[in-house]
Amino acid sequence: MALLFDLNLAADYNRWANSRIYNAASKLTEAQLKQDRQAFFGSIHNTMNHILLSDLIYRERLEKKPTTFTRLDDVLYDDFTALEEAHRINDGWYVDYCRDVSDTMLDDILSFTPVGLDNSERFSLPLRTCLTNLFQHQIHHRGQVHNMLSQTGIEPPPVDVVLFQRGDIDDWSDR
Repeated sequence: MALLFDLNLAADYNRWANSRIYNAASKLTEAQLKQDRQAFFGSIHNTMNHILLSDLIYRERLEKKPTTFTRLDDVLYDDFTALEEAHRINDGWYVDYCRDVSDTMLDDILSFTPVGLDNSERFSLPLRTCLTNLFQHQIHHRGQVHNMLSQTGIEPPPVDVVLFQRGDIDDWSDR
């Protein structure tokens, strides 16, 4: 059965969409980035932080390392520029990682203890499910940031996968 969303496309799209969000957010002041906007993680800064944190948790799992994180709201970087730089580097890691994943690897089982839940519980899921969750999680929270950007008065950038796939908007580079 054909997949709806190709893994390499997902990783490339993810990097592209995050880049567009960071480029738009760079027009805001620190106070605007950290203003509580009644989202699950509060602010634009904290929501982008959560996205990166979750990516790093999955990365540790993929690298077969024990997680170094205990909470899903740990603040990795208080400085937004440092957060952005780390996020862009990590997005590149996922692009490279996904290029090396074969179809048979997607059926491999990834076992892990979830962060923020009862540490005695262990999940064992196919890699394809874990990577689907990873990218779906990004899309979910990026949508929240997109909404928060609109609250600031700046135009949130389109992040449609159709625009990305067609190449209508080229925004890979830094500002």
